[in-house]
Amino acid sequence: RKLAMWWLVTTAALAVLVPLDGPPVLNSPVYSLATLNDDGSTNMQILTYATPIGIAPRTWALSLYHPTRTHANFASRRSGVLQLLTEEHVGLMHVLGGQSGADVDKAAACAQAGFGWVDAPEQCVTDGTWPADGPQLLPGCAAYLRLVQEDGDRLRAFGEHEMAVCRVEGMLEGLGEGRAGFDRALSTRTCRDLGLITDRGKAVPPEARAIELGQIS
Repeated sequence: RKLAMWWLVTTAALAVLVPLDGPPVLNSPVYSLATLNDDGSTNMQILTYATPIGIAPRTWALSLYHPTRTHANFASRRSGVLQLLTEEHVGLMHVLGGQSGADVDKAAACAQAGFGWVDAPEQCVTDGTWPADGPQLLPGCAAYLRLVQEDGDRLRAFGEHEMAVCRVEGMLEGLGEGRAGFDRALSTRTCRDLGLITDRGKAVPPEARAIELGQIS
């Protein structure tokens, strides 16, 4: 009887399957990848194509859009800091994800929004758990992962993106709230619901969002 019931439920579920015109819209964490420019200053960009792929050693894969300054920085220095954003950072989506550091001062824009970039905690630098010459950090993130591209690894091209396989060389918890902090992590679903990104993950300019809301014509 149980087998017959399973067959009926499965058959009914398959009967309502329909083809998709494109890939499914996923719900993913929203990160900002901090990298170092040629002059040693910091650049940041929104990144959602990031995932752990190994436990021992801890290994992550990043997919970097090119041509961007973040892609160029990572290709040159082979390292960066992946920062898990929280819902408090939602106002930074277009600043960090829809504009280039070559055209705007992202550090100034973040500072104006109340998120001035900061140096790594002195204690972490002193005890050797974090490098003194790394990029600045965006305050208020749920977590920070220092990622270094694996020795001998090269960026792998996948159309408009290139993938890097990285080892985790350091981790910081940003909010000091344990699980509660991670529960407030920003997601692509939240950003889509607020009209801040498209289904393809592109940042929506504030002007376009205002027109959609009828705030300007």
